[in-house]
Amino acid sequence: MKLKYLGLTAIVLVFTLSFSRILLPASAAVIDMNLGSAATFGLLAKTMTTVETSVSGDTGAITQTVIPHITNGNNYLDDSVYHAADIDLGNVIGYANSQVPTVNGTAGADLGGEILLPGIYNYPGAVNISADVTLSGDDIFIFQIAGTLDTTAGTKILLTDGAQACNIYWVVNGATTLAANTEFKGSLLSQSSATTVGINTIINGRILSQDAVTFTGPGPSNITVPACVQEPPVEPPVQPPVETDSPAPIPATATPIPATATPIPATATSVPATATPVPATAVPIPATATPVPATSVPATATPVPATAVPIPATATPVPATATPIPATATPMPATATPGPAASPVNTPAASSPAELPAVPAWIVETEWVKVGLLPDGDMIIDAKLPDNQEETGVWNFDLGGKLYNIEGTESVNYRIAKAPVGTYNILVRFTSHNGTVFKFEAVPVSVPTVTGGQLPATATPWYNLLLSGSLLTIMGGVILWRRKLRE
Repeated sequence: MKLKYLGLTAIVLVFTLSFSRILLPASAAVIDMNLGSAATFGLLAKTMTTVETSVSGDTGAITQTVIPHITNGNNYLDDSVYHAADIDLGNVIGYANSQVPTVNGTAGADLGGEILLPGIYNYPGAVNISADVTLSGDDIFIFQIAGTLDTTAGTKILLTDGAQACNIYWVVNGATTLAANTEFKGSLLSQSSATTVGINTIINGRILSQDAVTFTGPGPSNITVPACVQEPPVEPPVQPPVETDSPAPIPATATPIPATATPIPATATSVPATATPVPATAVPIPATATPVPATSVPATATPVPATAVPIPATATPVPATATPIPATATPMPATATPGPAASPVNTPAASSPAELPAVPAWIVETEWVKVGLLPDGDMIIDAKLPDNQEETGVWNFDLGGKLYNIEGTESVNYRIAKAPVGTYNILVRFTSHNGTVFKFEAVPVSVPTVTGGQLPATATPWYNLLLSGSLLTIMGGVILWRRKLRE
């Protein structure tokens, strides 16, 4: 019976996990909005009509009435550069429309006054923006609009909490009308319908269309290709060295040990003479004691006894006498000279070795551009101008639709935190302060994930609530079912 319960429990758990995967928002997959060669264009159209229009970036068309005022870019008229960008635009529109939405809107929706989080928004019909709309969050916004897109004059798209224009894409199937004095953010991608832009319109983004784009007079209107801004790395706080107390000096001490000497008396034995005796004289050898300096072993002096050798006589014996001379030793007091007192030593606190700079793994190397990857997922781009030219200006790096700008000279070594993953082209361009533009050949790269990829936080609160409620309901059902079986 227990095995049967275990089997049923396993089946319920498998069903729960499978159901939770169905409830997860589709935007949990990594989205790569790669504009390709169209990324550098601020204005792209099949037919372009402009009046007092300024564009910071490239422009391109098959036919155009007037060339816009261009900074940091070039105008491409029905050439290979334009057609390559037009093909890439069609590809990215198809890719954007293929994404599964996280929010399903209604036809005729009005976004005015709304606060929207990152995600994929799908609208089956027209969309209006009658008042300011706020986009909040540093991640991808994709608006799939099957109908038209219209803004009311003077409306603004506001960005908060890290939202950036480079991450916003309006994919419109119908006609688009941006009314006068509109402040628009993001890239407007249009495939088969016309786009009309009113006077005094400010666009931080792009207008990329495979149909006609018309700017109404008298102008002016401005387009600026957005660049993603990365936050500066946070430097870890520097820990001050820890001071340690030095040990107290211990004075050197020495205990003097007195030298001792024990005198031994000299003795002489007389031999009776049988003839005329010649007085035997004993020449005593004085015992000397050499003092030994005081060490850990006491100094001793051993005296040498004086001996007398009698010579036998043939006359009247005279007793031989010997006067012993006591051996004396003058003890030398043991002295010890104390060494100098130990001086205090400051011991520095242990410190970690300086952090060595990471060496990138170069994945692409051309004559003028090198691209490398660091272990933490950052990218290093090393670029220089050809022919040793000396210039100052702005470097532009386009990583599959994400733009990065940096002021520099004729050579630059730029680090991009958490580079986009996937396979795409890196476009490098340098615009000098005197207006000269240097364009480099596209560099194809394939950037793998560092830890399996980081999923963007694009789940809406409604999805999170639905997921939590479903899991709690299933768990409660399992618990009640188990209790009923026990009864």
